[in-house]
Amino acid sequence: MRKRKNKKIIYLIISLIIITSVVTYFQLKKEDNKKKEINIVQSEIQVQNKEDKIKTQSPLTPKEEYTISKNYDILPKDPKGNKKIVLLTIDDGPSSQTLEILKVLEAHKIKAIFFINGMHYKANPGTLEAEAKAGFPIGNHTWSHINLLKTKNIDLVNKEISSNNELITKITSTAPKFFRPPYGVSSVYVKDLVKKENMIYIDWSGAAKDWEKTARDQDVFIKNVTDGLHPGSIILMHEHPWSLKNLDKLLTTIEQKGYTFADPNNIIE
Repeated sequence: MRKRKNKKIIYLIISLIIITSVVTYFQLKKEDNKKKEINIVQSEIQVQNKEDKIKTQSPLTPKEEYTISKNYDILPKDPKGNKKIVLLTIDDGPSSQTLEILKVLEAHKIKAIFFINGMHYKANPGTLEAEAKAGFPIGNHTWSHINLLKTKNIDLVNKEISSNNELITKITSTAPKFFRPPYGVSSVYVKDLVKKENMIYIDWSGAAKDWEKTARDQDVFIKNVTDGLHPGSIILMHEHPWSLKNLDKLLTTIEQKGYTFADPNNIIE
């Protein structure tokens, strides 16, 4: 009697072992298939990325280079190049609007120059890193937005520019390529200093005038730009909340007029 009972127990144990082995086998096989599926998808993504990279680097579509005129218009280096271009520049950041502005620009596949004041970075950490990572040039707009024409203290002028350069270089690992004076005014000394620092001096030839209260209205904001819009316009706006709110409509309006936004990364001396 006891022998029969022992046999039953042995059979039961063997059955459990077999069942467990079968279940484990199919689980491992399922996991293995899933890993293979993931690897296939990742491979396809890598292939697509390589193909996209090859397309963008194709020698048949060289990048168009631009220069800045004395009147602060942007011009194609090639006389036969597309002249119906504009350049967007955004001043006085970084701010609490910066990341949202980036989203709007990326949705339109537009690059702009962000002219920043270093004094704002501490209150908005990570913003300059986000701009640089997304491929947006960060320009020097002095550390604290001083009037360079009225400032007679040369040491202060030097510090305002060098401190901002140091911040931008530290964050982007690249010295700033562009400089814009606050209020659009400076001196011969400043222009010479900017040239020595290998920066391109850029003013503007069109503006949203968003420093004025009337420009908080979307129609006024856009009209301020479009009234003076012309081939080569370098457009100025700021990182105000209302400027962010009106940005998408502004970009759409300019695009509907047949203009192309130049990539500032392709601006040469």
